[in-house]
Amino acid sequence: MKVTKSEAKIIDRNFAKIFSYPSPSKAISVAYIEVNGRHPSGKDEQFIEHDLHVLFYVIKGNAVVTIENKQYKVTEGDSIIIQPGKKYWIEGKISYIAVTTPAYYSEQNEVVK
Repeated sequence: MKVTKSEAKIIDRNFAKIFSYPSPSKAISVAYIEVNGRHPSGKDEQFIEHDLHVLFYVIKGNAVVTIENKQYKVTEGDSIIIQPGKKYWIEGKISYIAVTTPAYYSEQNEVVK
């Protein structure tokens, strides 16, 4: 199955633009994400994916990904994996591919302080 960028659902947040590609499978999903600032945008906010394993592959830019208060500097060509239940946020100017397994669904994602 081929999916084009024009078929992606676009989610435009304060400092992030997300292109969420439709997936025929509940086992895996992919998104292209651009961050310019902090994501999530609230100063003390963090994401937690309750059910998903997330792999980020950096296409361009630089950022710091903080997972469970440990910082990782990432740049073009780097990848990072976030396990379910781990709190994280991203800060910088970066474009990356996010692959999730199982497929992403918003009800399992939470923004926490």
